[in-house]
Amino acid sequence: MQSNPSQTLLARWTHRTNALPRDARDTLFLLGVSLLLMLPLFVHLPWWTSALVLGLLAWRAALAWRSAPLPGRGVLVLILLFSVVITLWDFHTVLGRDAGVALLCVLLGLKTLEMRSRRDAHVLFFLGFFTIAANFLFSQSLGTALVMVLATWGMLAALVNANLPAGRPPLRQSLLTALKMMALGAPAMVVLFMVFPRLSAPLWALPQSGAQAITGLSASMSPGQIAELARDDSVAFRVVFHGPRPPDRELYWRGPVLSVFDNGVWLPNPRQRDRAALSPPADLHLSGPPVRYTVTLQPTQQTFVFALDAPVAAPEIEGYRVQWLPDLQLVTGRPLDHLSRYTVESSPQFRYGPTQFSPALRADEALPAGFDPRSVALGRQLAAQAKAARQGGAFVAQTLLQMFRNQPFRYTLNPGTYGLRDGVDQFLFDRRAGFCEHYAQAFVVVIRAAGIPARIVTGYQGGRFNPVDDTWVVRQSDAHAWAEYWLPERGWVRADPTAAVDPARIDRSGATLASREPLLGVAVLGPRDAALLLQLRNQWDALNNTWNQWVLHYGSQRQLDLLNKLGLHQPDMATLAALAIATLLVATAIGGAFLALERRRHDPWTQTYALLRGKLEQVGIDSEPSTPPRTLAGRIDPARLDADSLPPQSAHAAIALLMQLERWRYAPPVDARQRKTQWAALRQAVRRWR
Repeated sequence: MQSNPSQTLLARWTHRTNALPRDARDTLFLLGVSLLLMLPLFVHLPWWTSALVLGLLAWRAALAWRSAPLPGRGVLVLILLFSVVITLWDFHTVLGRDAGVALLCVLLGLKTLEMRSRRDAHVLFFLGFFTIAANFLFSQSLGTALVMVLATWGMLAALVNANLPAGRPPLRQSLLTALKMMALGAPAMVVLFMVFPRLSAPLWALPQSGAQAITGLSASMSPGQIAELARDDSVAFRVVFHGPRPPDRELYWRGPVLSVFDNGVWLPNPRQRDRAALSPPADLHLSGPPVRYTVTLQPTQQTFVFALDAPVAAPEIEGYRVQWLPDLQLVTGRPLDHLSRYTVESSPQFRYGPTQFSPALRADEALPAGFDPRSVALGRQLAAQAKAARQGGAFVAQTLLQMFRNQPFRYTLNPGTYGLRDGVDQFLFDRRAGFCEHYAQAFVVVIRAAGIPARIVTGYQGGRFNPVDDTWVVRQSDAHAWAEYWLPERGWVRADPTAAVDPARIDRSGATLASREPLLGVAVLGPRDAALLLQLRNQWDALNNTWNQWVLHYGSQRQLDLLNKLGLHQPDMATLAALAIATLLVATAIGGAFLALERRRHDPWTQTYALLRGKLEQVGIDSEPSTPPRTLAGRIDPARLDADSLPPQSAHAAIALLMQLERWRYAPPVDARQRKTQWAALRQAVRRWR
């Protein structure tokens, strides 16, 4: 019978690993834990950092496997200098989150090549725990937290293993000890988390710069940008509706409003920021019952707040000041750099904007000279037709939407690249294929050419319902762009050219979307597999939402609500700090007492020594539990003891047993089998004494 090659290879690997010296085995275990705690960081750091760290860990593993000597200090210094230089070249600094964590990972990898003593190992443990905390500077997701719990367990086990006596203690013993330590610390950790004074923003909300700091929609738009974002299936925000949910076709989550067309890029009107206010625009008129809902927004590093058109009032966000812009945007004074939760009321039936033309609208009519001449000519032609028919801007908009609907336009994520100065012309008259931003841009350019104020609005449209926790999940793939044009007596009117080309993109449900799009990138699944994956995905998303609500969003207000329920009404910072310190002291005392009891209960040496001490007390030789065996042996003097109560032979035997117990405490046999046999004999001798 032939053996499986993979099983044979595994058997050889296991045999080879068991044959390694303890130092090599422990080093390989520590390297594995170090790799685990740095893996999530590789997604956020430059490729050269990941490659260098992986190379250093692989080099150290090869040296441990072959029991080869470590490299000299000069080699490590050269690698460190190279890392500092390339960090300066890449980040232009060695400070800050990204540059600092990149150097931290390199230092951890280099320290493994310098691990010659226990002190070096303890420095590596410190770097490892610090790197675990650094992971949360990039992500505080549930997945990251679970990986870091495993990494903490492994690092604690390596620390315990490094402090065990000589010999070859099994790693299982260290893992169990580390697990007990984590279990003992968990209650105190939970209480401290709940009572420790909260800040308005988490400690990991550090300043960030560069493209890596931007998540989701940006404050500008160029053709192809939203199509690229539509491939991102990460969560943008979650919504809980407190009542009936509006139809999908009304779920327009308003974001940046773009009025300036500059060299192929759409930008917001800078004058809007100068007119920010705490109250809604005076020309906003709401009608119909409002819809109330709560949004949990992921960090965006942007200042705009998403809400359904049109909000009744600006929401309150802890740590931020939310203001209105005249174009109906909601913005904050500083970037949203951590998870934010806010409740909004919106009215789907509304009208806003000036009813008469004003100079402020001229910015929404401007077009750059020399761009897209055919599109400009089309706009002027439509304006002439409207004038001949004695119609207004609504006629121009409806005619253009009818053109999108009747002519062979395609809605696609991959339309190719369009020209800078004639991109709209190529889209409208040549290729007729694009994503939502292409349609919105073409609509606005033609409408402006007809002399009608118009602008682009970006945000999200729709979402997907998660039946597990009754939340509405809006992902980056739901990013959308639509248009608004101005009409006298009506103000700003929404127009979505995408709805004319692909109505299913706007009027859909989560189930419809799941049937149209490949789930998780797998297009060959059968109906049962797809349904199972969808259910698993919903379960995981609901779990993430629970994590967000009860852990990441546990701020000062939620803490005060909890303490009020416990009878602490309006506690100040000093009260919270005192409560946290008291909790820590009580937990430390309880934990110390528990460990002492557990050690006395389960430590066979302590039990055996206590048995021998008890027998000696019966013959008049008293001692305390803390008395060392050698000190107790010195109190036994056969010449002075009553031979009837303790014969000299028994006294000498007691002294010998005490000295054996001392040797066992500080220098037990190395071989595990020999240690087990000799210990059984020693315990039996103590039991038989006298």
